[in-house]
Amino acid sequence: MTISLAGLDMPVLVPAGVPTRSLCLLAAGRGSAAPGAPSWWEDVSVGPVPPPATPAEAPPAWSVRTIARRGCRPDADGGWTVDGSLRAIAETAVTSMLLKLIPHTASAEDTLRWTQQAGATGRSVAARLDDVRTWPRTTMDVDGHPFVLWLHQRAEGFAGVADLGACRVVLHGRRPPPAWRFTLLSASTARTALTA
Repeated sequence: MTISLAGLDMPVLVPAGVPTRSLCLLAAGRGSAAPGAPSWWEDVSVGPVPPPATPAEAPPAWSVRTIARRGCRPDADGGWTVDGSLRAIAETAVTSMLLKLIPHTASAEDTLRWTQQAGATGRSVAARLDDVRTWPRTTMDVDGHPFVLWLHQRAEGFAGVADLGACRVVLHGRRPPPAWRFTLLSASTARTALTA
């Protein structure tokens, strides 16, 4: 499956010092207020290119998901959309990390049970975002600027979240990227570098 970044209008965070040819696009999402209404980019996820002979269903060692800030937009039902809180993206980070561990060969019943457990664990862990024992804070470097990184580690892997102002970031996987150093690619650079 090829992911297109045509029309990308948001920056994308990638690990610094990792050549873009060593990265692959894992997912990208768009949103809109109603069918047929203008859409906008919501998020882009990157991870390491899998080593040769890696099974297609194997989750990447780590992933970095950049979530655009889009502010309040009118919604189709007369309400509005709003950017999620840091706690909400922390829930996403933990839940996503656990969901990647569900075997593709699991029965429908087991998949449903594990999916529900992942969601419950994600909510429980995210509720403790202010607890430094659950989410120790460290620093991540983005183009020479320090940002706070909330980092949760557990037997299954790690989950991290950060707020960069222009975007928010979800990180998760079995093991972290090589370092907590990143660069924020502009939309045009990301379109060229990540789809070449």
